[in-house]
Amino acid sequence: MLTVVQATGTVLYFFLAAQGAFYGMGFGKALFDISPEAFIELRKAVDPRVRKNLKRCYLAALATMLTWLVLSVRSGGLFSYGPVLVALLLLVADLILALKRSEPVNELINSDLLNNRQSYVNARDEWMRYIFIRGNLSISGFLVLLLHLVY
Repeated sequence: MLTVVQATGTVLYFFLAAQGAFYGMGFGKALFDISPEAFIELRKAVDPRVRKNLKRCYLAALATMLTWLVLSVRSGGLFSYGPVLVALLLLVADLILALKRSEPVNELINSDLLNNRQSYVNARDEWMRYIFIRGNLSISGFLVLLLHLVY
């Protein structure tokens, strides 16, 4: 069972880390090359299409990582569960940032409260700051899992 949970957890974590890599490797920087108004329009179009799938992926990853941790604790010492715990904590940190910081910005972007160029710039900058931080957290967690599986 542990092998199935490890494979599932790694694949789910990969999807979350891929989002961070996508923004970090260029798409995020490209979003600063378009106008703030175009960024807001893009976010309004993308958010409803990815929200449900990302929510499912995060919940599935959280449940799978928790299961992986429980199974790892039962199967050995710190080296069998330590990296899984670190990856889980990074995932939880990503989720906390998503709920406490990214989600309020998403709600602001999706509302009609932004009404001038400066508010568009501020929303874009704040959204990008948190997507880069969250991306680094998920990439780090994925790398920890990969190193753990290799050793």
